[in-house]
Amino acid sequence: MRKVGRFLGVALGLTMLVVACGDSDIGESCEEEGRVDGECVASSVCGKSEGTSTGSLVCLRQCATQAECGAGEDCNGIANTSLKGCRAKKP
Repeated sequence: MRKVGRFLGVALGLTMLVVACGDSDIGESCEEEGRVDGECVASSVCGKSEGTSTGSLVCLRQCATQAECGAGEDCNGIANTSLKGCRAKKP
């Protein structure tokens, strides 16, 4: 019985580690502005949610033109990079 409990504890710990290391989805928080790989899902970039110095960092869908963003979004640059991301339009 003790071995089963230890095995389950190790399995749970490994599962949590794998989940914690996964890339964030669009709209979820991230930690390094401008980072693409290992931070956000494919075709997205970590950037300020509002495009200002006060916005929180979230994963944004990458764009090159306004046409690649939704109707309620603007395609704007990510600080200190040549990348752009789709952000919600300001009201």
